[in-house]
Amino acid sequence: MSLHLSSPVTSIPGIGALAAKDLRNLGIVSVRDLVLYLPYRYEDYSVVRPIGSLRHDDTVTVTGRVRQIESRASKNRKVTLTEAIVENETGEIKVTWFNQPYLEKTLRAGFRISVAGRVDSRFGGVRTIVSPVWEPAGDRVHTGRIVPVYGLTGTLTMRRLRGAIEHALTVAAELVDFLPAEIRDEESFPARDVAIRNVHFPESRAELDAAISRLKFDELLIHQLMFAQVRKERAVRPATSVATDAEFLKSFVQSLPFPLTQAQRRSAWEIVQDCALERPMNRLLEGDVGSGKTAVAAIAIAGVLRANHAAAYLAPTEILASQQHAALGRFFSLDDSVGLVGLLTASQAKIGGESVTRKELFAAVADGRLRCLVGTHALLQQGIEIPGLALVVVDEQHRFGVQQRKALLDRLPAPHLLSMTATPIPRSLALTIYGDLDLSILDEMPKGRKPVATKLVFDKERAAMWTQIVAEIALGRQAFVVCPLIDPSDALGAKSVTEVAAMLQRALPRTVRVGILHGKLPSDEKAAMIAAFRDRAVDLLVSTTVVEVGVDIPNATMMVIVGAERFGLSQLHQLRGRVGRSDIASTCYLAPDGWSPDAKERLTAMTRTTNGFELAEIDLKLRGAGNVFGSAQSGFPDFKLATPADVPLMKKTRDVASRILAADPELEGHPLLREFVTVSLDEVHLE
Repeated sequence: MSLHLSSPVTSIPGIGALAAKDLRNLGIVSVRDLVLYLPYRYEDYSVVRPIGSLRHDDTVTVTGRVRQIESRASKNRKVTLTEAIVENETGEIKVTWFNQPYLEKTLRAGFRISVAGRVDSRFGGVRTIVSPVWEPAGDRVHTGRIVPVYGLTGTLTMRRLRGAIEHALTVAAELVDFLPAEIRDEESFPARDVAIRNVHFPESRAELDAAISRLKFDELLIHQLMFAQVRKERAVRPATSVATDAEFLKSFVQSLPFPLTQAQRRSAWEIVQDCALERPMNRLLEGDVGSGKTAVAAIAIAGVLRANHAAAYLAPTEILASQQHAALGRFFSLDDSVGLVGLLTASQAKIGGESVTRKELFAAVADGRLRCLVGTHALLQQGIEIPGLALVVVDEQHRFGVQQRKALLDRLPAPHLLSMTATPIPRSLALTIYGDLDLSILDEMPKGRKPVATKLVFDKERAAMWTQIVAEIALGRQAFVVCPLIDPSDALGAKSVTEVAAMLQRALPRTVRVGILHGKLPSDEKAAMIAAFRDRAVDLLVSTTVVEVGVDIPNATMMVIVGAERFGLSQLHQLRGRVGRSDIASTCYLAPDGWSPDAKERLTAMTRTTNGFELAEIDLKLRGAGNVFGSAQSGFPDFKLATPADVPLMKKTRDVASRILAADPELEGHPLLREFVTVSLDEVHLE
């Protein structure tokens, strides 16, 4: 039976039913899937050296004959050691494997093998390669080259997966190359099948770099062309034109209990103008923590409600939905013409401040009595129709799947969409990532808001830190303590909520009331704990990162982040934003458990600036080609290779996409490219 890209993975030698099941868990069903399953890093075993020339700490491949091999138990009898002597004409070296006694039968004396790994001379001065990869001499899949490393699952081993991919690449020539030849030539890119082969098994670093550049370019170009398609489709869809009542909006803004910043005024006006158009708005409101995005959204919603249309506010968590329901309720209570705000989550249904049944809430929405509804994904469930829906606000937009948002947006006339994010992204990057969105940026902080002092606290300084926190609590203030884990974990060695809470309850005065909050608590218990903290019935809240978004406690002036080195810069900044939400001086203590060079740079940057946009730029520099924000945090598309650090390549693909579409708007002259764009749109369901 001949092998093709469309063949099932079981067509590959060595892939039986169990391996196929494991591969299915990785999303791999066909040979094509296997070929397109890319490494996440590489081991460089391309240096091949004579055994006699090896020195301590060399990472090399050596080839020789197995002179002897035997297995024995370690001194504590918990591990089986398999030790071999490999020799050639230049010398010999000891090789050790752990818990692989079967190798004694596989690698008999006289067998010629290649082994690759790091040379260690610390064991009695004997040169040893510990836990090397190996293969029969003459093969070059696992040794003697730059070797790919893949994500694994179940019983799948690296050796088996690597071998299966190497076999699958024999049909890589069947891959369609959708990139126009003139662009390949212009950029000096390899053909697509060559790039795929070389991203798995490159012969040199130069080949690998060229392959990665080509495949990143492919991802980003398709992304830009999808953006163009989305913009074009949305431009021809009719939307409700929301009449602008400038006098009402001016009065509403004046009624707010705080003055707007210029950035808020500018952004609110951009949104109001967009909502007046007969094509759907698709705008991203980006603002640092505490920059006042909710107030801007409230102005837009108020304008929609004043014009007798409806609005929906989508929040990713019950905590944030409840928070924003309360905030909008306060804003709108200042003007009777706007009406009440409803709340719908998995555990709550409210009209205004009154709890109601879901049936009562649905009825009020259906007959138009309730025209503003705040909710979680519960808002997306089938059967909830919002008559006259003209505006959808998606808060922390990256936490919702595109398909989820589509459930609210896929109607005629199309509602206007305002997405909001508190994840600071450099403007150049945001314009490229969110190529289908117009962008409004809140780059000012409200007046009177004091920067949060940020301090690094090591072991010897922590007693003084807790003394200061107790003193602040005695003055009527409150504090957060954020931990990486809910429960103890020997494997991770990180402090957990349960451990830290128990320690604080023992060590702090009994007058300090300690609460616990984490994601595993039932919704009603989470809501009750947040309410207790807000009502000052709890002084010190020990929590996971569930408080990262949407917990607004102006009286909380202190935060301790335990194991701070385990968090990225963006997340640390989001967490810090939970304090300093009033005119009271606030402090964030970073309490690392470890101190690597990377952690030092990251945490030191946190102490230098409270500007999220500056931190985003620093993160780009610190992490280089790594995933700076994480797709889960930033909404960065789920690419296999491209990252937020690839801004120059993003700009290049944006220019190339514009050039292609200017000459061929429907891609009729580029049928393969059009097919890939169409398939990609179908897969991600972009609205």
